[in-house]
Amino acid sequence: MLKILTIWLANIAVKIILFFAFLLLVLKVKADEGQKTAFLVHHFTLYETGSKTDAYMPEFIPNPKPYKPGRKSSLSNKQLAPAYRMRQTPHYALKTNALFDLTTSLNLGLELRLQRQITLDLPFTLNPWTYNKLENTKFKFLLFQPGLRYWDCEVFNGHFFGVHGHYAYFNVGHLPTPPFSDTMNRHRFEGELLGAGISYGYHWLISPRWSFEAEIGLGYARLWYGKYPCQTCAKLISNEKKHYLGVTRAGLNFIYLF
Repeated sequence: MLKILTIWLANIAVKIILFFAFLLLVLKVKADEGQKTAFLVHHFTLYETGSKTDAYMPEFIPNPKPYKPGRKSSLSNKQLAPAYRMRQTPHYALKTNALFDLTTSLNLGLELRLQRQITLDLPFTLNPWTYNKLENTKFKFLLFQPGLRYWDCEVFNGHFFGVHGHYAYFNVGHLPTPPFSDTMNRHRFEGELLGAGISYGYHWLISPRWSFEAEIGLGYARLWYGKYPCQTCAKLISNEKKHYLGVTRAGLNFIYLF
């Protein structure tokens, strides 16, 4: 039990450090944003008014309008700052879901850019712990939830909609009440689940490399499992099957882009 607690606290400590690092990044980006925007506005003004022959035009602004003397910039300060930060769209995202920390679970995800507005998400979650060997209290599971995401504008920025599948192996028993039911407190369940669902989320860009996203998904799962008494090496009571319809995905993800 001490080993589990130590690993869980170390996991929480890492997430807390990441959280405060995000806060510092947000403050830094906000402080620098005004300077970056002023820089861009200045050079756009030079370019679009023709007031300087060697005016600089940033290469990452797509399809600039033809030169017309005296024309004012068509981009607002609010539009220029994100354009400066997102000079290059990342192709990969490495992420961890803070919600799984509540179950002391270890998790890691990789997201790959497939097209301009489509990504492939591959999150894995593992909980290998037996919390109390005498009472056989455990919440063990291995969960894999691959999914495809369609982004409203560009990948890793803003709104997205997704479809996902899920497979899990689980071995849980003698769970506390509440939040779990009396049945889950008095029995152990070992089996698998398989299903699919849809999701929606939003991705906040904090800096060129760090970001944060929230996601919620609904779907269906088919469960088949054996029901046992909580005691170790107890005999099987019954084999059961169950249909589930409800929340199948939720995330508050800290993300590193590259």
